Amino acid sequence: MELRIECERCHSPLPADRSAYVCSYDCTFCPTCVRHLAFVCPNCAGELVRRPRRASKDPSRTKERPSLDPHIAVRRAADRDLDSLAALFDGYRVFYGQQSDRSAARQFLEERLAGRESVVFVAEEAGRAVGFTQLYPSFTSVTLGPIYVLNDLFVDAGARRKGVGALLLAAARAYGLEQGAHYLELSTAVDNPAQTLYEDSGWIPDREYLHYELPIRPNPKSP
Repeated sequence: MELRIECERCHSPLPADRSAYVCSYDCTFCPTCVRHLAFVCPNCAGELVRRPRRASKDPSRTKERPSLDPHIAVRRAADRDLDSLAALFDGYRVFYGQQSDRSAARQFLEERLAGRESVVFVAEEAGRAVGFTQLYPSFTSVTLGPIYVLNDLFVDAGARRKGVGALLLAAARAYGLEQGAHYLELSTAVDNPAQTLYEDSGWIPDREYLHYELPIRPNPKSP
């Protein structure tokens, strides 16, 4: 197979260790373009399938993938989990530059769960909460159906490299299927190393649309 290093449609880079799709003639496209092409090659009308990944020749990009720890269990969180979730949620917010406030974190989660405004999954190791993900329900006007926004994903530092994030993503996907969601979506920093985890779990990066925010209420705790 000839390795082509950029998408033929949008010309985004596609190194050997990144997700890409090819036809039988090695036409190569990124995951975002493949979605718009409906998995059909515009050159030969052949099916576009996932390209086998090759190990990167750049040692800095070569990482050992974590194996799934059989002692990790993931379940939907309930009110009884609020204290342990608050500790994780507080750590998540601190990671994103906010001041630690476990009481406010707990109150926020309690309000979301009480109002059924979010769905939270918690990962446990030996009965101890080590990670969580939070989904917010929404809708898509284009395809007229429900979606979920995976807004938060966090794993305690002591439990990383054990596949906790992958298990949480799998739980989110299973829930979306169960609820008849059209898709799940998330946003992440362009330099977040978790992009590899997302793509390995089947998430497709969107390189055609920009994400905008309109600040309404200034954060009083921002530096």
